[in-house]
Amino acid sequence: MWNVDVRRFAWAQIILLALFVTAATAFAQPGPRGYVDMVYVPQVEKVLMFGGQLDYLAPYRAVGGTWWYDPAQDAWSEVTSEPQPGPRGAAHLAVHDPTGTVVMFGGGVPVEGGFQPFSETWLFDPVEERWSQLSFEEGATPQAEIGEMFAYHAAADLFVLHGGFTLDGMRFLNDTWHFDLGERTWMKVEPATSPPGMNYKAFAYDPRTEQLVLSGGVVEEVDDTWTYDPRDPDWQHHEKLPERRWVDYVRMVYDPNLETLIRFGGTNEDEGVVWSVSEDLEWSLLDIEGASPPQVNRHAMTAVPGLGVLVYGGVYRGQPDFTSDMWVIDTVEGRWEKR
Repeated sequence: MWNVDVRRFAWAQIILLALFVTAATAFAQPGPRGYVDMVYVPQVEKVLMFGGQLDYLAPYRAVGGTWWYDPAQDAWSEVTSEPQPGPRGAAHLAVHDPTGTVVMFGGGVPVEGGFQPFSETWLFDPVEERWSQLSFEEGATPQAEIGEMFAYHAAADLFVLHGGFTLDGMRFLNDTWHFDLGERTWMKVEPATSPPGMNYKAFAYDPRTEQLVLSGGVVEEVDDTWTYDPRDPDWQHHEKLPERRWVDYVRMVYDPNLETLIRFGGTNEDEGVVWSVSEDLEWSLLDIEGASPPQVNRHAMTAVPGLGVLVYGGVYRGQPDFTSDMWVIDTVEGRWEKR
């Protein structure tokens, strides 16, 4: 009888432990962070997020960690396979549409007396759930910088990087680079016309026009709009945006539900303001019902088919630190939802 009771007790402990692990996994999620990026990967119907910065104010700690968000289950799960990129804030993610491979470039960490940016290029396989780092000769990639814009151009099957701020010389850059995933190569291009040096602006691909659209302006100037096609590498300036103050640390994505570009957040933007952008670059305010988040910047943003636009983290105006809030701009129902 005593042995039976011991076995029953042992099995009860095992079951309780299993339930605890299951519950802990189910409720696991990334914590507060800003300077973070995320992308929807259609091949697995999930959103990938990596890294970020824990502190809005000093000591500006960077965080690592790769996370999946499943919109259908409203659940997070952490990818624990090795190797993993080291902790970093302000890295940029973009997904290769044909394969689902996620490309990550840049980011950096705080160091004594400043910030150390990276010029690393990492690839993430969403099926194998594994990261791999590419190796390049010196000078064969964009230089280590802060706040560059990075996006995938589907029609050209190329990734495009533009701008950034270099600590080596303390200046804004207006360099343009292409990354070819198939060839595993970076190439610097020399457009006849380029936007002025800038960083942390909205940058997204519009499949309607097969153009990359850059928006956000320059400090102390009004919002600007530029377009770019790597098949004809020359930037085009447009003046159709309504005149308004400049916006920084802003995000823009293409929403397949409304079939339009959507821009949200940023410093100097009003609370709850959501912009849509037509094919001919006319900007309109979207009417989204319900309580919206406060003015937010330094956030992550991506679009999910059938749902809308996800907004994660960042800092609310007037708050001392980053948040872990997840908001949905439900473009199917036309309302805000907090998850």
